[in-house]
Amino acid sequence: MATFPLVRGLKLRATLINNCGLPIAGSASSLVTDGYVSAKLTAVMNDAEELEQKNAEGRVCVSDRTPPERKHYQVELELCNVNTGLISMFTGWEQILDYNGDSAGFQDATEVSQYGVAIEIWTGGRSDDDCPVPTEDSIFSTAAAGSTGKKYGYLLFGANEWTVGDINVNAGVSTIMLSGITIAMPQWGRGPYNVAAIDDKGTPGRLLVPVGADSHYTFFRTSVEPPENTEGSEPVALEIATTFVDPDFYYGGPPPLNAPAADVAPDGVTPDAPAPKVPAGVTGPATVTAKPVTAPATASPSGSTKPSGTDTGTISS
Repeated sequence: MATFPLVRGLKLRATLINNCGLPIAGSASSLVTDGYVSAKLTAVMNDAEELEQKNAEGRVCVSDRTPPERKHYQVELELCNVNTGLISMFTGWEQILDYNGDSAGFQDATEVSQYGVAIEIWTGGRSDDDCPVPTEDSIFSTAAAGSTGKKYGYLLFGANEWTVGDINVNAGVSTIMLSGITIAMPQWGRGPYNVAAIDDKGTPGRLLVPVGADSHYTFFRTSVEPPENTEGSEPVALEIATTFVDPDFYYGGPPPLNAPAADVAPDGVTPDAPAPKVPAGVTGPATVTAKPVTAPATASPSGSTKPSGTDTGTISS
């Protein structure tokens, strides 16, 4: 049984996805940052319903109760740095580029982007079972080379319908709040990144099992260290079709062999350098310029929903 505290938010990785959780390959589809203050998920529930039928005498003759059911989670992500590329990835807003082709700002739009973003968050905190007492010497041969022995909390969820909260400029420190709602990510599969140990040597690999068809978040303890911040603080390219090739399949190989999905994500999924610069002016957002692996699904935006549940989780840096 794994038990661990939630202490500090360390890193956050954002990856552009469609409404089914499919990672969207493109020139500006992935970014790692520590420039956030907190991440909060609040459960939005269909409340339980009491069902009763009274007879002619006025007494209850049939009684039952439907259980409560989770609809989704309301997400609030507070940023401490105005990262224009990240905001464009979430909202679909156009970026404003300076004379050198660097992102200098953004401008809002009327419609809410129907693309989504997969969020991965690594947390700190030491658990009592992080360092079990050895009973024999095999630990020397199985321990991962160069491992610090440290473990992290890992949280994964996808969300869409991202909007930007109030802009407050004053004499104090201001932050930007992004709000969205979670979605199921059945097409995320085991994911394009190495985030979990796949053997007793701590070899970094993909998720051990695919994301469930109805799951809205995944949470576990991992010995795989969080990634470094993206160089230049701007979204970088995500390569799927050109990196997950035989025998390293993303979902699995074609018949008749039906090779299994790769346990370890191949190198080159994300490059070491930021996306190339484009001419100055106003450029389309990452959610428009990125090229999907397959045609992304779309969904009609829903109205804003006030959470009726009280199940709230918050991760703060």
